This record gives sequence, C-alpha cells and structure tokens, in this order.
Amino acid sequence: MPETLIPTAASAVPPRASSIRPPRPTPRSRVVGENSTLLYEGGRNRSLYRVVDGCIVLSQLLDDGRRQITDVLGPGRLFGFTVDGRNIATAETLSIARIEPLGDADLNATNPTVASELKTTLQRMQVHATLLGRKTASEKVASALVELARLFNRTGRNGAPARLGFHLHLTRADLADWLGLTVETVSRCLNRFKREGLIDFSHPKTMRVLDPERLEATAGFTRHRTGDAARP
Repeated sequence: MPETLIPTAASAVPPRASSIRPPRPTPRSRVVGENSTLLYEGGRNRSLYRVVDGCIVLSQLLDDGRRQITDVLGPGRLFGFTVDGRNIATAETLSIARIEPLGDADLNATNPTVASELKTTLQRMQVHATLLGRKTASEKVASALVELARLFNRTGRNGAPARLGFHLHLTRADLADWLGLTVETVSRCLNRFKREGLIDFSHPKTMRVLDPERLEATAGFTRHRTGDAARP
C-alpha cells in the first residue's frame, strides 16, 4: 500500500506565489523516422540538438540543385549551428534516429560541450576539404568506410564492439554526394575493395571490414598519426 504523506503545520500552509519557482525544463529526446528533414538550410533556428542514436547527415545545395553532404553525424554529435540565426546546413535522417533538443543556454559557445563540438566540427571540415581537393577516388571511398566503421560499430553478444561490422546507412548516392564522386565511381571502388579482400558485403546496407590496416593504408592514413586527426 503506498505511503500517505500527512502535512505538518509548516507544510500545510502553501508558500507565497512569489516564492514558487517553476521547475527547470529538462531535455526530452524524441524518435524521428528515416529520411526525415529536421532543419532546412537558411531556415530560422534557436536551438541545438544532440544525436542520441541513429545517423544524420548535414548538406548544402548548389545553385544547380546538386547536393553536397558536408558531414555525417552519429551518436553524441550536435547539430543546429546557425549564422545570424539561420541554419548553415540542412539536417536529414538516414535512419530512425533519436534526437535530444538542447535549451537556448546551450547555444553559448562558452559551454564546454558546445565549445568541444565546435572544435570537432572545424577539424572535420578541414579534413574533409583535404579529402575533396586532394585525395583520389579510392582514397576517398576508403576514408569514408574507415570513418563510418568508427561511427557505427555494431555491438557483439557480450556487449563489446564488433569492430569489423557496421550498418551502412548511406546509399551509394549519399556516398557520392559526400565524397564529390559519381555513383558509378563509388560502386566501382566498393566492388574492387571487395575483390581485393578489404571489405565484404552481402547486402548494400551491411558492411564488414576484413582488413582494417590495408583499408586505412588505402585511405592514406599513416600509423604514426593518432586520434581523429587522421580521420575524415
């Protein structure tokens, strides 16, 4: 039987209205379906969002309608950054995703979490600019696979990461828009990597990395570079 609280003399008298403070709202995550547009480039936005689970891509449209994916976000990443109150990119889900809205206070760049995310975003933009401008098609596709394997590792039966397997949320067209390639070039590189024993896939959305070291070498990564600085 639940316990009944009997008010004491002090608690029986309600506090004055001026002393009552509304509870501070707490972030509530929500589930969003696959292929949903969350934010539009150039639209107004007053909040940041955290990816709790799933895959979200940021993109910008060129004048002729072509799409350039600028970043692929996994769990823990933030999105919704603006310039003059307008979104700098369109945010779309490539899978069922859970996102968590953050309050206006979290928009302050002095917030440690936001400041860290801004540094991560800047670093990834610089690495991606190098990838687009200087890497070969094979290096680009290999770089993308290394990065996606890191972001979306599967969990094994014992709870440990299944390092060599991941769900490929991006289609061949998405990869092309991310890497500045054609769909045909992306498919050709993936099929060659499969023939050479670097990767394996029995389904377009299921990817296994069979030889991580060779794949990283193909991507142009070197062993003496550590951390995300060596990643796309």
